[in-house]
Amino acid sequence: MIDEDARSRLIRRFGDDVTGWIAALPDLLATLTARWHLTIAELMPGGTGTTFLCTGPGGRAVLKITPDHDIAAQEARALTAWAGTPAMVDLLDTDLARGALLLEAITPGTPATDPALVVPPLHDANPAGFPPLKARVDVLFETVLTRRTGTYYATEHHRARKLAEDNLTPVLLHGDMHPGNVLQGPHGPKAIDPRACVGDPAFDWMDFVHDGHDLHGADVDLDRVHEWLTAFKPFYG
Repeated sequence: MIDEDARSRLIRRFGDDVTGWIAALPDLLATLTARWHLTIAELMPGGTGTTFLCTGPGGRAVLKITPDHDIAAQEARALTAWAGTPAMVDLLDTDLARGALLLEAITPGTPATDPALVVPPLHDANPAGFPPLKARVDVLFETVLTRRTGTYYATEHHRARKLAEDNLTPVLLHGDMHPGNVLQGPHGPKAIDPRACVGDPAFDWMDFVHDGHDLHGADVDLDRVHEWLTAFKPFYG
């Protein structure tokens, strides 16, 4: 049902306890595909669960399942906040009790030619009720980076947290904005896999500035972006 690379990735992400979820995955998939009348076409890359390209009554769709039901609920809430925004993938349906999201399949789905175009429209959404950026910063430094490198970067974490706490007009952030999370749609680029939080708009521009993407004259505080890049230097090593 999933390959060994996907299994290893899930164990690294969630620990050995996830093996029970993996063992139950065929039955879970059978339930979800029956509910939505889907046929699985292929396994797709995924970071916090398993993702499948499927076909169904409405054409192609993406079935995304995670053992962490809170992640599914948070992503569903974010996608609802961005509903109708052409710059974000559409949420078709949910089964949050099973940690499942049904998403539009973006066509052609290749890497976007101008990925930075998605950022300004995402920042126009209502930020009310989402967690603060400093909470996202804590997760990235205390969990993601430490797991990846085996090192806790206390100085950089402190610097990033101070930036997150600065008194700026907050916006709804994607929270994991990088070119790999922007795909080419039929009418322009679309973002996927948000980790929505509220805070400094410069945070979502880091990867684009770091990689030298054309910002198309966007209203970006480049000084702030470079401060974030300094704090996040361990992530780019």
